[in-house]
Amino acid sequence: MNIRWMVLSLCIGLYGVVFSSGLPNIVIFLADDLGIGDVGCFGNTTLPTPNIDRIASEGARLTHHLTSSSVCTPSRTSLLTGRYPIRSGLVTSHLLPVILFVASAAGLPNNETTFAELAKTQGYSTAVIGKWHLGMSCSTYQDFCHHPLNHGFDYFYGLPLTNLKDFGNSGESVVVSQMPATNMTLVMSFVLGLLSSAVLHRKGFISTKFTVLFLGLSTCLPLALYTAYKNITLLNSVMLKDFNVIEQPIRLDSLTRRFTQEGLEFIERQKRNQQPFLLFLSWTHVHTYLMTGSGFSGRSQHGRYGDAVMELDWGVGQILTALDKHGFTNNTMVYFTSDNGGHIEETEEDGSRVGGYNGIYKGGKTHGAVDGGIRVPTVVRYPGRIKPGRVVDEPTSLMDFLPTVANLMKAPVPSDRVLDGKDMMPLLTGEERLSRHEFLFHYCGKTIHAIRYRPRQGSDVFKLVLWTPGYIPGQMRCEFVCFCGHATRLSTPQLYNMVSDPGELTPLNVTQHAEYQDIVRLMLKALEEHQASVTPVPDQYAIMNLMWRPWLQPCCNFPYCSCQDPKYASLEP
Repeated sequence: MNIRWMVLSLCIGLYGVVFSSGLPNIVIFLADDLGIGDVGCFGNTTLPTPNIDRIASEGARLTHHLTSSSVCTPSRTSLLTGRYPIRSGLVTSHLLPVILFVASAAGLPNNETTFAELAKTQGYSTAVIGKWHLGMSCSTYQDFCHHPLNHGFDYFYGLPLTNLKDFGNSGESVVVSQMPATNMTLVMSFVLGLLSSAVLHRKGFISTKFTVLFLGLSTCLPLALYTAYKNITLLNSVMLKDFNVIEQPIRLDSLTRRFTQEGLEFIERQKRNQQPFLLFLSWTHVHTYLMTGSGFSGRSQHGRYGDAVMELDWGVGQILTALDKHGFTNNTMVYFTSDNGGHIEETEEDGSRVGGYNGIYKGGKTHGAVDGGIRVPTVVRYPGRIKPGRVVDEPTSLMDFLPTVANLMKAPVPSDRVLDGKDMMPLLTGEERLSRHEFLFHYCGKTIHAIRYRPRQGSDVFKLVLWTPGYIPGQMRCEFVCFCGHATRLSTPQLYNMVSDPGELTPLNVTQHAEYQDIVRLMLKALEEHQASVTPVPDQYAIMNLMWRPWLQPCCNFPYCSCQDPKYASLEP
């Protein structure tokens, strides 16, 4: 009897191996705010990134890989869905470019289909470890409508929001960095409310009852906003394991090591399960506040930023080693990229820079359509399909990831919606030489700031710039972020050849060249057709959705809102 069960178990195990061998495992590494000039295989000679470089040498390096947005929440939306984020309602028409509170109602709508949900249809085990920043709950604390486990993931360990400057020990605030006059604005709002109430009552325009109501609103709103932004760490420095709060506030110095360990344990479980898997490792490096473990502190010549890049690369290397160890390497597609370009305005307390380097490309994070904010360091490895050392110079997009892995997993993509991404495997393998994207549209919030055109012949790539960021006069940067609402519409759009002029330094002379005029007309016509394909959806970025809602606020060990992940409590800094 025991022998029969042993034989049966062996047959089941062999069946699992055969079944899973036809479906590749998928590993996604997503860095946060990493510049294309920060990585060795993209030209950096002063910051070692041997493990990211290894992926490039054993696979392909994508030199023209673009995000759909130069800021994280909309960019991550398009990575997960294969669609422009405006189709999901995750773009802004005001000054707030990202979800700012864990306890807000904004997030990735449930009617969107993610690559994790497609993987589940094919029997994959799925996990997301690290930063989510796509919402948590909608109406009640327990509904978890935007949570990763309601978007196709079996396991979540990480941040429902993001890493913020406020989480460090410098006393800096991300709100004040974005809006330096925050305190003065709130004080003036309070004073203006008092004066308006007094004047309106004195002139007889409002009764005493309405004066009290008006005065209450004028007082409470600035006070509530002040309280919220002064307590960002308490409200947002939260870690979850699945649906449970396990740490508050977050210990940043051990975060990358914990993410790495969780990834290693997930891979170990898959070895036992004999099941294809999809692992999404969404690092918090190199978003500020920057903290690393003692093993990386002070190792780089680029200060805390360089230390964080090196720790990020170490984490990637640990996962690659685990794939080797467990025999997964040859049947695993590995994709490394960043959610947007480096944040060139980011500084230390003393004013020194701690943001990324975007190489020859103009601008950076939040800068709308300039390539420094949307062209990201990307490498892909899939042994047996992608030849080692391949370089792809054709325009590709984060939106391409979903249709690419859907085809690899043999999962049908949704047919009831517009899918903007294209399968890029033919480019990666060399079967095709031309990008499947003839046009790409570059949004800043709800407005298209530029159009990219890849003609079907030749090697040129053209970019028509319609808006320019609201830069400080005489400089190529903003105060802290470039708000979309502060951008300037160009009276005459500027056309660039992104092959001969990737830094967008010299616009082409359109008025004196008929062929350029034809190109501009073609691009503007494509813009009209694209805009006609965008249908209205609920606005996730409506102010009421973004506002902090006390009843959605996670809090462990109530009322202290303070706890430490017991699994890693003994982990040294």
